[in-house]
Amino acid sequence: MTGKLKPRKPQSFIEWLRELFTDERGATSVKPLIAVIGALFLCATMLIEALSKIDLKISETLINAVMIITSVGMGADTVDKYSVKPPADPEPTNVGDPAL
Repeated sequence: MTGKLKPRKPQSFIEWLRELFTDERGATSVKPLIAVIGALFLCATMLIEALSKIDLKISETLINAVMIITSVGMGADTVDKYSVKPPADPEPTNVGDPAL
């Protein structure tokens, strides 16, 4: 059967992180980086509020803004990474042909 998928070589954690933060062309993508940083800030904020004995009242508007930015970053990266790309147009082969 020719339609079988080839088994992938196991990745190290560093290789997985590099693949996570790159787009389909191999360039570093900012969207997942912003989403991960935002998620880390949200987790840190919740831990600080839950575990500290000091009453820190962090602005609910600020937390919601970070949550929205994080959600948009994750959603945009998911759509970008898993959407079907149209095939590239082939270059015309007879570009200087006087017959055209």
